[in-house]
Amino acid sequence: MRQWQRNCIIVVITAAITLGCGLLFNGFFSRQTSQRFLPDQAVCPDTLDATAPIEDLRAIPQDIRPFAEKLSQTMAADMRHRTAQQFGQRYFAPWTATEPLFNVRTVTKEVEQLAARTWYGENRLRVEPTHMQSLLALADREHFPSTNQSGIVVKPAFIRILPTNRPFYGAPDDAPFDHLQFAEIKPNEPVRILHTSKDGAWLYIETSYANGWVDPDTIRLADAAMRHRMINAKQIVVVRDFAEVRTEAGKVLPQPKIGTLYPLVREEQDHWVIDAAIAGDDQHAILATARIAKNDARRHPVSLDPEAVTRIGNELLKTPYGWGELYRDRDCSATTRDFFLAFGIWLPRNSRRQLISGPFVSLAGLSATDKENRIRGQAIPFRTLLHQPGHVMLFVGMHDNKPVIMHTTWALRYRPENCAEKKYIIGRTILSTLEVGKELSLTKGTLLDRLDGMLLLPVADWQRDEPDLNNPPADTL
Repeated sequence: MRQWQRNCIIVVITAAITLGCGLLFNGFFSRQTSQRFLPDQAVCPDTLDATAPIEDLRAIPQDIRPFAEKLSQTMAADMRHRTAQQFGQRYFAPWTATEPLFNVRTVTKEVEQLAARTWYGENRLRVEPTHMQSLLALADREHFPSTNQSGIVVKPAFIRILPTNRPFYGAPDDAPFDHLQFAEIKPNEPVRILHTSKDGAWLYIETSYANGWVDPDTIRLADAAMRHRMINAKQIVVVRDFAEVRTEAGKVLPQPKIGTLYPLVREEQDHWVIDAAIAGDDQHAILATARIAKNDARRHPVSLDPEAVTRIGNELLKTPYGWGELYRDRDCSATTRDFFLAFGIWLPRNSRRQLISGPFVSLAGLSATDKENRIRGQAIPFRTLLHQPGHVMLFVGMHDNKPVIMHTTWALRYRPENCAEKKYIIGRTILSTLEVGKELSLTKGTLLDRLDGMLLLPVADWQRDEPDLNNPPADTL
């Protein structure tokens, strides 16, 4: 091989080696450069959960007892008596009212507004307008109301805004906020049956605090004798979620939650003997004699004393978050409503209606210090609701000179430095201050910043509750 050929080969090999090293170095440099950004990704996860508790959850014992033991302002006997009378009138209103409890035109208008919005299904895809129109047609609004009958709940039922079990989310990743889910109604609750869907698969009913579509299998007709028995009997109320109720024949009935009422038959050493509504042979309900353990229920209304407050409050602290009581869990207003049910204080269903159900103390426009001073001076532990738009809380007392609340909440929104907005998922009922999560960079401020009012219970006047179908998802603070 000639010398110039050998030189050419050497030049080509050298160039190839140089190029390969350059590519190798560039690849290494690229990897190192990209790795320098990994720490940013590590501090900006998609979602955080409460595995590393925020300061309030470390500092405040998640136990109602220390607050309940300081309870001094209970309800006097005459107040309890008046409140119990008012409770009975409101609770049994679906059977006793001479006109619908809810304005039909208002409900229809709000459903139409809801139908005009963009929704996403459980597959995270947009709900087609044709599907919405089919649901509206199924509701047969042209013939509403088509009936007017007294009914009773024979097993826990979910009230839906439209006749479907499919969820409607406001965004593809908006779970668990299914806007068609309104509330759970408890066994033995009185209802008014107003309508049937075209396919017969849904009933439209109203309770004293909510209205919408339910599974017909959960409702039966209540005749005059049953209604008379239910209205006039002494009652016991469930104080432990998912208590066992067993008929004298040994059949286990659907598990009730706190606030479920049963007519009392008699008291035994270890059990209450009660009447429970069950499905009869036809479309009517019948009353079956059943038993529930003494520890799981009390005579209604329960005395607002430290023992009862501790028992019911700590039971509620076990509750996971459930928008509209989905999966038999609770949202903020379900927690406050169930707490007061046991003590014979009736409340509407959603947070806004609860606040305006009586004369409330406005806190809007006050500084954080003035709000705290107003709470210290006027709020009564376990008898005061605190409110901010979309969220309601129960004031339980003071801890280190700060107001403490019990509330069921989903998440805190915050924004770490150089990151997009994130969520700190709480997803349960907690005890906290009104500045829960203040150590985070909260994007909407603290609860105290947005607090706009408080309501002292019980109140004398009753305002009818209208469903608030357009209320945005609550409890994302």
